[in-house]
Amino acid sequence: MISVVIPTRDRTTRLHLTLSALLAQTLDRDSFEVLLVDDAPRPGAVETVLAALPTGLPLRLARSGGRGVAAARNAGAGLALGDLLLFLDDDTLADPDLLRAHLAAHTAPPPLPFTHTVAHSRVSDLTAFLFTADPLRFSRTLTGARGRTLAPADLPTLPRLARTLGPRCSFIEGVARAVTGVPAYQELRWLACVGTGTSMSRALFERAGGFDEGFGALWGGEDLELGLRLAAAGAEFRLLDPAAYHLPQARHHTGADLRRFWALVAQRHGRPRLERVGDFLRGDIGLDQLAAELAPTPQAAP
Repeated sequence: MISVVIPTRDRTTRLHLTLSALLAQTLDRDSFEVLLVDDAPRPGAVETVLAALPTGLPLRLARSGGRGVAAARNAGAGLALGDLLLFLDDDTLADPDLLRAHLAAHTAPPPLPFTHTVAHSRVSDLTAFLFTADPLRFSRTLTGARGRTLAPADLPTLPRLARTLGPRCSFIEGVARAVTGVPAYQELRWLACVGTGTSMSRALFERAGGFDEGFGALWGGEDLELGLRLAAAGAEFRLLDPAAYHLPQARHHTGADLRRFWALVAQRHGRPRLERVGDFLRGDIGLDQLAAELAPTPQAAP
């Protein structure tokens, strides 16, 4: 069984679309479950969404008390019944074959053993909704730039419709493709541990220690930091073809958040050069420079 862990906080229409896409999965519903973890300090938004959702989705609801996305993901993983965890965000729409592809990636014959694989399915941003906030009152339809809309009824044709909704490969998606496809970036393969659309065995997740809840609500890469520890635990990272579609929202103050976050990571890991990951994610240095600066230091001859 595959357990889909979705953290959420005060999302309505985007969450409704995310869950509606899971209703359309080709994988048998006896083969997956959804752990929806509400991280809002007060209940309300999730209940409105679930009341409007058609029946049939194998879903359980948990709460993490406003402690941040890492704590919410850990709470969902802790309740999971499946041996395989798929982390999905509350603004990401799964292709109908997405769960089937992730399950197959972890049950295929060697060379990659089940417990060592971290799989990420490519995610395309639909930029027509970049500046669209969730409606103040719940709506099944999200309306973006130039009146373009998206509703549950559109999901069966989403791969075709997406071409009209400003599809774009995000910066971190481009990074994930590079570090898993270019041997020179092997030491940076953990940058493919993107928070949405990424699966791994529960055993591997637990061996790495799960998400670090010590960052609280600070934004900047709790998923990538987990990837760093997964790589240290011997994980191999791979990309899958089936797509998912992200309904992004513009963020502010990201540069300062990234700097603070990766300074904390460097301190926690005792590796000062990890601060440079923040500079890379801010666009201040390139991937080649980051790879050079984080390359293992050659051992001196005895």
